[in-house]
Amino acid sequence: MASNGPDPREFLDMAQRMLRQLFDEPRREDQTWADVTREAVRRRPEPSAEEQRENLTFALATRAVEALEDLALNVAAIRQRLERTAAGSHDRSARREAPPER
Repeated sequence: MASNGPDPREFLDMAQRMLRQLFDEPRREDQTWADVTREAVRRRPEPSAEEQRENLTFALATRAVEALEDLALNVAAIRQRLERTAAGSHDRSARREAPPER
């Protein structure tokens, strides 16, 4: 099956080059990819207490917004269900009250 997309090998090579540039250290040919990523993790210092607090605040705020969005969706679904139920019971009561047509 022919594909118009890039060759997967070329794509992976390009992705690896981009990641190497991101880590800002040229990879030696004798160095494995796992070694490069471990070094990058070791270079990154632990976030300060202030940064941790900001990260936690952002995460909590994000979760609160998601919870409010979920709540709004649930309220809208309940409202639609009630409107359909009310319309259905109104139709049934109108049919009961109307005289049969001949």
